[in-house]
Formats: sequence, C-alpha cells, structure tokens
Amino acid sequence: MNKICGYLVVRKPENNFDELGRGVYRTTPPCVYDKYYSGINRMPWFDLDEGYYSGALPMELIEIRSEIDNSYIDLSDIITFNDFEKTKKVLYYSNARVDRNDICVLYSDDLALEKGIIMTDNRVDWLGSDIFVSGFGSLLLLGIYNKPQAFPGFLIKLNKSGLFDIDIDIDIDKEYITRYREICASYNLEPVDFVTTEFMSTIAVGRLIV
Repeated sequence: MNKICGYLVVRKPENNFDELGRGVYRTTPPCVYDKYYSGINRMPWFDLDEGYYSGALPMELIEIRSEIDNSYIDLSDIITFNDFEKTKKVLYYSNARVDRNDICVLYSDDLALEKGIIMTDNRVDWLGSDIFVSGFGSLLLLGIYNKPQAFPGFLIKLNKSGLFDIDIDIDIDKEYITRYREICASYNLEPVDFVTTEFMSTIAVGRLIV
C-alpha cells in the first residue's frame, strides 16, 4: 500500500511544453543537461482544460472537471483529485490522440494536513522530491531549471528524474531554499515571499503505474 495525498494528470517530462507558445508554459520541456523536470508543475490537467475551452469535452468529463475545480482546492494551491477511476478517465481522454500524459501522485506530511491521506495499492514509481511554494509553484522549476549556472552545487544532486532523491539528504531542500533567496535578485529569478506564503513543502512525486 502507498500513502498519497491525491492524483494529478500531468504531461510526461519530455512532453511538458506548449507547442503553441501561448506564454503560460514553456515552448520546450524544462531540462538540465539530459535530465527532464519530472516534478509537480508539468501542465496539470492541461489537455482536460484544452478540451473544455475548445468545446470538445464530453459532458461526463465536463462534470469531472467541475468536480476537480470545486472540491480539491486548498492552501497548498495544488489541484489534486481523490477519485482514481475518474482520474483514469481524464488520462484516457488526454491521451486519446497522443500518449503524452501520466497520472502523478504526491505525498508530504504538510500536504496531508491540507488534503488528507489516501491509501492506494496501485504501483507507484517514486521519482523524487520537488519543493513547492503556494502561489509560485515549483522552486526547482523557478530556479535550477531557469538559471542552472546559479546552482552548481545542486546540479550534481539531481537524480535521473531531475528531482532531489527522497530522504537521501534531509537538508537539501533547506539548503536550496537558502541559495534561492540569496541569489534571487542578482540572477533575476522570480521573487518569492517566503515569509508570507501560505504553504511550502518538499513533496514526494511519483508516477502511477496503470
């Protein structure tokens, strides 16, 4: 059994880009050398939203999308879903034309306080840890995947999934946050207000094997 805090349908790391270049997401997948970013901010529920706004989404999926939007938003600013069977329906719809999405699962003790805990017997490939700040998103995406030259000591600590290993170094997240704060202005990184943010946590990210 795996302990998780919810499901997301996200783009696979190598498909994590908007080919139309509309500004919200990058036009190429975030990558440091040969390591693609495999964290939380991989265009969650993107193809579901695309279908909705184009008017192509079937009624059953419209109802699921509404349920996701209305029932699973909290201080973490991460929109997860608790219903596995309905999440699979979103995955199948999102991959109907091209197989470019996965079901992602998340867990941290902080996130569990916001969302509760789900026990699942589905197989999970745990990819690593991401650092998430509500209102801003992944601190790895904002930092090391934006200006890798500013984080030389952390590049070698990224695992094959482009994340930090789970529990291998309990202080790596604190060290990274400190580094981000120190160099934010000089490297023109997104200014994150760590003092007033409502939620910040190092979160384990996994890929569900379905």
